Amino acid sequence: MNINLMQTNIAPLGQDNDSPKLINKLTDDVFYLTDNVSGEVKYLDVAFPDANKYWRIWGKQLMIKVCGGYVSPNTQALSARFSTVFQQLTKIKKLTAWATKHHPDRPLTQWGEHECSSFVNALAFNEIEVTGKPERFKVKELLAFQTINMELTLLKTTGKYYRKGLLNDGLLIHLPKDFIQTVLKQQVIDMGVDYVEWLKGGSFASIPLEISMLLLSEAIEILRRPSTHLLQAYFRAQRGEFKLSPSDVAFNRRNGKDPKLKQYINGEVLSKYQGANPNLNNTIKQFANNVEGEYAKLQGLDKPLPLSDIFTLKGSKHVNELCSEVYKACMIVFLCLTGIRIHELSNIDADDYDIKADGTWMFRTNINKTHLGLSEIRSMSGLVAEAAMILNDLSYVTKRGLPDEDSIPLFAQYFKAAHFNAPSGIKSNMLGLSTDYMRDQIQMFYETLIIKHGEHLRQICEKIIPHGFRHCFAELAIRRFDGDVLEAIRQHFRHRVGSSFTSSYTNNKGFDDIRQGAERRYIKELLYRMVGEDAGDFTGAMALHVRREVSKMAFRTPDELDEFINDLSNAFDSLTPHEFGFCLVLTETKHLSKCLDKKTGVPNLLDGCFELCSGCHHSFRSKKSNYDSVLRNVLSHEDFLERFPLKNSQHFKVSEQVVERGNKILDAME
Repeated sequence: MNINLMQTNIAPLGQDNDSPKLINKLTDDVFYLTDNVSGEVKYLDVAFPDANKYWRIWGKQLMIKVCGGYVSPNTQALSARFSTVFQQLTKIKKLTAWATKHHPDRPLTQWGEHECSSFVNALAFNEIEVTGKPERFKVKELLAFQTINMELTLLKTTGKYYRKGLLNDGLLIHLPKDFIQTVLKQQVIDMGVDYVEWLKGGSFASIPLEISMLLLSEAIEILRRPSTHLLQAYFRAQRGEFKLSPSDVAFNRRNGKDPKLKQYINGEVLSKYQGANPNLNNTIKQFANNVEGEYAKLQGLDKPLPLSDIFTLKGSKHVNELCSEVYKACMIVFLCLTGIRIHELSNIDADDYDIKADGTWMFRTNINKTHLGLSEIRSMSGLVAEAAMILNDLSYVTKRGLPDEDSIPLFAQYFKAAHFNAPSGIKSNMLGLSTDYMRDQIQMFYETLIIKHGEHLRQICEKIIPHGFRHCFAELAIRRFDGDVLEAIRQHFRHRVGSSFTSSYTNNKGFDDIRQGAERRYIKELLYRMVGEDAGDFTGAMALHVRREVSKMAFRTPDELDEFINDLSNAFDSLTPHEFGFCLVLTETKHLSKCLDKKTGVPNLLDGCFELCSGCHHSFRSKKSNYDSVLRNVLSHEDFLERFPLKNSQHFKVSEQVVERGNKILDAME
């Protein structure tokens, strides 16, 4: 349908007036605008090269209305704030470019929700190409919510102008207030973006999984280095009865002589003259014995090594550098494996937790500090508890066991020589706890990785945004039994798994969307792996179902396969990884789940066990990830069958079924 502008409800302004005095005519490609703030005359490029004739004329009409209309009909002069108008011009260019490409002959009065949602999608994911678009904007994968909202507001405003007869075309359909959220929510979540933060306009960028894995791997390596164990042993000894002044006895001496500790390590005979401490010789020996003993425990040695073999600390500056690196690594471990927010991290006190016999750190709920957000992280175990222990160790100041009013932040940095013999009121001088400082430290840690591995990392992830670690937590938590995850991380989550494995670390406010996005991405990844090169690694009823569905189709291009996998992933209700396999629930067969609660009609997915799941239609397994666990289950039940005297009992029959089914599963994995 060809549209004649004269057929709409007003004629184009100034079209029939060829007076040389007139400016800003609809036939002009440049409008002149008097800035009503500075008084300067600015020009606006209104050529709209990406728009056809209809949308080009319409865009110019809208620009005139955005400026508030002509100041005088005799000259058609325009006056407005230039910066505001220029922003609106950018929006109009996008709208007219998209409309020309997708609806060249369809006026706004005929647009419905379908056209509007398509436009919002293209706008949100930066798919609208406009001539002269700056390079820095071309790389954006998702625009901010407010940017999209302002564009949609302009589109809605065209309807008001049209109804008043001020514009020849405008949007008439009523769009609900949450229209953008309805259109974009699931797609934003699927991208790995924190949906709640995106709505608020905060920093919502996620950290790519490969980068978070690299950060964690490096952090774990640092935490488990012999040099870190030596630091722990050194500081434990310095907080004990036999401690040595780091600025005189342990390290530096101003008279140019070797410090007493170095003399002892070198086997030199110590001077009898001890100054103010007549027992210094004995103190050094006891200090050395303490360091040797603590280091042996941390390294798991049968007997201590002599200090001369292990003491590699070169001085206070060297200690500071090593401790600073360890503290950064601990930040990475906490943020990535707990989902905690950075401002909450800076507020954790070392005494806020009690250490259980199994090494788990449990939050002391009787401490009323919820205003700091500390109630949101309830327990720490695995790698996080390991990092917390190290943070307490690497300090001249004792952080735990203090009265509540003297409690010290877990991340407070008291590892410099100046903190030796620190006063009891040291908390007032705590160092390195601002969130800005922590952000800088995290970015510095990443910069070190870039130097180590190459600039190509920056192309994957330019900057580390602390909030993005909440996505890392969700990604790693849901992959906790997947063989692709670093073994130390697998063990961390295996130790701390349960019916609320995410909420046991972090509160659920704003977190469900992150978790759902991670789950949806993982489902797609598993579907690809089940039908791709890793197909032979997967066995089980659901793996067969997926391959059968894919085999029904004939794909001519990779894009067609991508589209099919995306549609197929939406057919699943949920994914739950277990140590012995995966539970991938198909929505239409949800009622067939073996773990179904008959009273509620809802599957108890997180309470699944090998006995139930191994015979369920929704289960499948990976040899790489689950073989050892399945084998352990089978051997355990075989052992039970050999030892249990009542051969005809119900328990005996269940174990027989498990062994039979488990052996079939193991045979399929071979």
